[in-house]
Amino acid sequence: MRAADLDQKTPRSDPAPDADMAARLGLSGIVKGRFSRRQLIYGGVGLLVLLLVLRLVFGGGTRVEYVTQDVSRGPLTITVSATGTLAPRDQVDVGAEISGRIDEVYVDFNDRVKKGQKLARINTDQIQAQLAQARASLAQAQATLTQTSATIKRYRVLRKSNALSPQEVDNAEGEYGRAKAGVELARAQVRSDEATLSKATVFSPIDGVVLDRKIEPGQTVVAAMTTPVVFTLASDLSLMELDVDIDEADVGSVREGMQAIFTVDAYPARKFGAKLISLHSAPKTEQGVVTYRGVLLVQNPSLLLKPGMTATAEINAANLKDVLRVPNGALRFTPADDVVANSPPLKLGPNLGRVWLQDGSSIVPHDLKLGATNGQFTQVISGDLSEDDKVVVDTKSPDGEKSKSSSNSAR
Repeated sequence: MRAADLDQKTPRSDPAPDADMAARLGLSGIVKGRFSRRQLIYGGVGLLVLLLVLRLVFGGGTRVEYVTQDVSRGPLTITVSATGTLAPRDQVDVGAEISGRIDEVYVDFNDRVKKGQKLARINTDQIQAQLAQARASLAQAQATLTQTSATIKRYRVLRKSNALSPQEVDNAEGEYGRAKAGVELARAQVRSDEATLSKATVFSPIDGVVLDRKIEPGQTVVAAMTTPVVFTLASDLSLMELDVDIDEADVGSVREGMQAIFTVDAYPARKFGAKLISLHSAPKTEQGVVTYRGVLLVQNPSLLLKPGMTATAEINAANLKDVLRVPNGALRFTPADDVVANSPPLKLGPNLGRVWLQDGSSIVPHDLKLGATNGQFTQVISGDLSEDDKVVVDTKSPDGEKSKSSSNSAR
């Protein structure tokens, strides 16, 4: 039988798809009439990714949460911090005006002394010998003066009778004048040696207390180019001074008469009162930092405070009552760059600042004119802000903790 006849007698059927090709194309399950488990997993993952993309594209992003604080009204105390050293109100260094060995010391540390009281005595053997010699020279000069005085009287009488020449009388007059000068010179030397002898005893120039004693009996002091200091006296430790260095940025806020409080390391839990009595105009520059000296008067009736103690003072520069206050953290807050870009530019100038208030899901800026600050709150002089408004001070991270916001200069 021929091949053409066979084709006509055998019924035709659709050719079966290539199973290997279907497997490569992932159509084996379709061919069999069902989906495989792997295809179901892949399809679910793709659908989930598609939903996430659609959520981000059409506004499903993470919402920014802000940390806020209230705007309040109340008192505002402004203080200026300064450090310094306590010192006696009046302090005197007592020195020795002559050289010599210290024979006696009459006072010790912390002894109270009166003006004119003996403090120490220097050996006077050599000075007394010089004084005795000066007194002998004075006696000799007086004897010479007596002799020449008698001679000149006799010569004047003889000259009237022409018994002596004028030259001899003139010579006698000269001798008499030199004798008188010799007496005065010897008398001056006696007074000088007596003064030196009086300086051998060191006396207290004031009523006060002995802060320091720098000599011991037997020690030799030498008063040459400079006067050696042997004692340091303070007039009255119940009234002291606190010398503080006030920064140039704060000196415009303080003036004489302001009250202050200070602490010392010896009594960290106790505060002492003081009063600013002097503000020096002469600047002091150290390592590029300019400060001005302020003098605080300190009452010390219990004598707890000692000279030389280091103190940290807070000068009460201002007490403002019932003012509108904004937290300083709100003045330092800076939102995201896109928020700043879509906001009006910040006005520049002294005492100007900006805070942000939350308006629904967004924040809006409010520009303010600021006054005094105590480091925690700042006075609001003018601006669209009222009490109990909530100002933004920070943002929250997705885990609910505060994030680090960039700092912004508030003023």
